[in-house]
Amino acid sequence: MITEAKLKSNLENNVINLRYHARGGQGGVTASNLCVDAFYGDGDCNRKFVAAHMGSPTESYVRLSLNDDLVRNNEQVYAPHAVAVLDPSLLGEIDVTAGMAPGGWLIVNSTLDQVSLQTTVGRKDINIVTIDALNIAMEVLGKNITNTIILGALLRVVPIFTLDALADAIMKRFKGEIAGKNVAAIKRAYEESCIYESSEAPVIDFNADSKVPWQQVALGLPGYKELDKAGVWYRDEDVIKIGSGQVNTGSWGEWDIVWSGQKADGGLCTDCAQCWHICPDFAIIREKGDDGLWHMTGIDNFHCKACQNCIDVCPVNAISKKLKQGPAACAAPE
Repeated sequence: MITEAKLKSNLENNVINLRYHARGGQGGVTASNLCVDAFYGDGDCNRKFVAAHMGSPTESYVRLSLNDDLVRNNEQVYAPHAVAVLDPSLLGEIDVTAGMAPGGWLIVNSTLDQVSLQTTVGRKDINIVTIDALNIAMEVLGKNITNTIILGALLRVVPIFTLDALADAIMKRFKGEIAGKNVAAIKRAYEESCIYESSEAPVIDFNADSKVPWQQVALGLPGYKELDKAGVWYRDEDVIKIGSGQVNTGSWGEWDIVWSGQKADGGLCTDCAQCWHICPDFAIIREKGDDGLWHMTGIDNFHCKACQNCIDVCPVNAISKKLKQGPAACAAPE
């Protein structure tokens, strides 16, 4: 791991680059702001997007140094020394390790073990930290905002500032009870992080520039052949029967929606269809039975983004929810 003394020595003539991958509404930009506020030297932070819808992928960037001339830069971070991923569903959509320096640290909100994550991102030359940020957020904050929690995990391996300095920055940014809860969350994340130092990862070189050629092109940008032929998601059911095969809105968020089954099969559903009428994503699956009537058969989890409208309107409690992430697993605890 990088020691505080070694990091300070490097930052006298170099920059440490950080990149945050999140979804709109999860606080990735706030995390980058807090880094600059808590750092003991000079810093700069910016973001890739101007405005983003809730749930859409976002990126934010941080440059930190003890030389203020080295952080006067507003471009994207193409060669990060550390990358934080606030939502694990982004691992399948974006190349989160693109340009990442060998020996760097990938910090992920995930319950996967670190060896599995190495396989997922296709990199064995980087080190990995996992933190069950979702369940900490739900237990401490009461909602799925994981930005401060990720920072607590980051500090275990990249000591760019102290926990106390981060707590002070949080107290300036937030007020009252919510500030106290976030401070409690970062301390818990610091203690519960799982650290995996890869045997194939070299000592990180802060002088090296590992920028990927042509990385200015947006990562994962689809070609015209991959675009949705239906145009609008639900325009033509002959082309796309349920939603869009290109937009997996069900991959993000903290909840899975669970249907109990039909009353005739031991469940609670009476086919009142209130859930079907209120669902904004057409994620209630129905089939026409031999009796000529429509019957609910399940939830389209590929598109359901857990707005929970169906739970609110169901008169017989046939629909419920459960957290997506289960218990965390450490491949090689520290």
